Amino acid sequence: MKSLGSVILGLVFSLIVLNGCEKDENEKQDNLQPIGIFGQWKLDSRSINGISGLAVECCDYIEFEADNEPDDFKGEFIVFGSGYETTGVFELNTIEHTIHFDYNDTRMSYEYQIFNDLLKFTYIEDDQEIIEDWRKEE
Repeated sequence: MKSLGSVILGLVFSLIVLNGCEKDENEKQDNLQPIGIFGQWKLDSRSINGISGLAVECCDYIEFEADNEPDDFKGEFIVFGSGYETTGVFELNTIEHTIHFDYNDTRMSYEYQIFNDLLKFTYIEDDQEIIEDWRKEE
């Protein structure tokens, strides 16, 4: 009888130890994770009022990261290219498909669409419609 009790006690102890070593299954995933915005994106093309530039877009990147609040639709971004770098926070409105960028006392709002590895921004600047396509970097 003592050995059966010891075996049961050993099994219970082992289960407790193994369960304690496993990753917390209840760890919250950030609300932005399923949307697919996290990561680095490279500017692929830009059109102004429906006219695409013939120049090859080079060296403009934006990177999106989670913040410490997984229950919201906010995160941090850094946009950089040749001779500049800007950091700030962003917030997605998934109902209206808008993204708001806040940086250096500035707030910019764009419409967005995400298709697999393509992020499309549409916005108005100086009474001109601008559409930017960004490709996800691997």
